[in-house]
Amino acid sequence: MDQMGEKPAGRGNLSMPLAGLEKSFAKAAPHYARYARVQTALADWLAEWLPRERAGRALEVGAGPGGFTAHLAGWPGGVTATDLSTAMVAAGRASVPWADWRTMAAERPLPGPWAAIFSCAMLQWVAEPEQVFAAWRAQLAPGGRVVGALFADGSLPEWREIAQDDGSLPWRTPGEWRAALAQTGLRVVRDEAVTRVFPHPTARDFLRSLHGVGAAPVRRLAPGALRGKLRRYDARFAAPGGGVRATWVFYRFEAERPG
Repeated sequence: MDQMGEKPAGRGNLSMPLAGLEKSFAKAAPHYARYARVQTALADWLAEWLPRERAGRALEVGAGPGGFTAHLAGWPGGVTATDLSTAMVAAGRASVPWADWRTMAAERPLPGPWAAIFSCAMLQWVAEPEQVFAAWRAQLAPGGRVVGALFADGSLPEWREIAQDDGSLPWRTPGEWRAALAQTGLRVVRDEAVTRVFPHPTARDFLRSLHGVGAAPVRRLAPGALRGKLRRYDARFAAPGGGVRATWVFYRFEAERPG
């Protein structure tokens, strides 16, 4: 997700050390659910692709406080839900106590074999998706599947236009995500992208929603400059029903490790 005034470092959306991300998400953990309207919509959309036949152990990566984890209730082999942030793990354990909660970085998955690996609203933060997918593939059982959803290129064009030279972050296209999966030997079974528009009362409320889920950890704009950008956002991107709009591109995929 976009971060205010931060210059991108490299191709991915991860423009700060993992420690910085963990700190931002830890701060957001107590109130994440209150601001996670977009993330909840993505989780509900991904849940439409849960496998009908469930067997074996399931791993969730980047589970946050358990918004998607709740959809995995009743998985017969058990669910291990993980997050980089220990505070998010604690919040998830409180909200979805039946899952086995662990602290884990996406690049270093817990040993398998896993029948399924799930991830929702996390992968857009990954700097090297091929490295992550290769690590996941190594821990998948033959025939096991990765089912994920993320925010793709085309997201938040309104803020990108307003931010201009202040450094909107680059996003990967669905095609780039598909290629990253294939490069690591995962066969894409199906994938899909949709555009969703969410209204907010004001541009400040929109930006507050990003901070509320820990998605805008860097603050480098001077207060006056930020106020000016928010005023331009309010004027430029008024929503038909009132307030302002924010556009997101949702991407979901299901990929298999060949047997």
